[in-house]
Amino acid sequence: MIELLQSELAEIAAVRIAVSESNFNSWFDKSGIKARFKKACMQQQRLRCCYCRKFKDTTNNNEWDLEHVLCEQWYPQFFATPGNLAVACKQCNIAKNQADVLLPQPRPDPRLEELPIESHRYSIPHPWIDDWDAFLSHVNYQVYRSDSEKGLALIKLCKLNKIAVEEGGLNYDTVAAAVKTEFFELVDNAIDPPPLDAEVLERVARLTDNLQELQVDARLRALGRTLATLARGAAKRTAEQAVIEAGRIACNEGLAEVSASVTNLVQAQPEPIDAYPLAAPPAQGASILPEPSS
Repeated sequence: MIELLQSELAEIAAVRIAVSESNFNSWFDKSGIKARFKKACMQQQRLRCCYCRKFKDTTNNNEWDLEHVLCEQWYPQFFATPGNLAVACKQCNIAKNQADVLLPQPRPDPRLEELPIESHRYSIPHPWIDDWDAFLSHVNYQVYRSDSEKGLALIKLCKLNKIAVEEGGLNYDTVAAAVKTEFFELVDNAIDPPPLDAEVLERVARLTDNLQELQVDARLRALGRTLATLARGAAKRTAEQAVIEAGRIACNEGLAEVSASVTNLVQAQPEPIDAYPLAAPPAQGASILPEPSS
């Protein structure tokens, strides 16, 4: 799980005290904290979606969504809680939408004070608590299957088989057969005796993952430099700047009233401040612009 920096924790604490919950969430969504956190998740998840586990060959923030495992609609108090955040591909995030994955259902009290950290409290595999491979299997990340309730729930919720099965008319066996055929053509039928089907699928999956990991390593080297730059920028920000920026966002968006002290701070700033300065520009092709929340 990704941890927030001490400077970011100070910003969050100050803004939580100064503005309402909805104001806070709106500020966080536009903050440099979210921008850095997304990239930290990309690094930790090795550029794989937290739900479908597909590799995405980009570190551009606009190409990833910051997923709230417990959705904002029902659990806004966990909007900026690290254990509730991971990066997801846009397809999975759109499919999951505002689904409530906390157990038991019907929905428990949404004003939980602490984020649940037990696996059994979630209806799908949790990105930071559970081992994805213990719940699902796949053929080339095209067709997924599971023998567990949590795995089946994830397949259904994020529509992992929508393209191949529902739209393409394929199934696990037909995709597996195509993969096996391609494998034997690749090795020119040189393996004697031929390996079992399960071994073929495992070898192909391992080959695919190994090739993708080479791409991941190249991307992560540049991403590490970008994260170092963002961390230096975070260290230069102050809690007061964060409060001023949150107040300005609340006033501009016509959100709930903020305290008089925050209003005075905002009005005392004749020009908009750069609340999120960078020590150096990010790596070429990398974006730190925030996008709408999941």
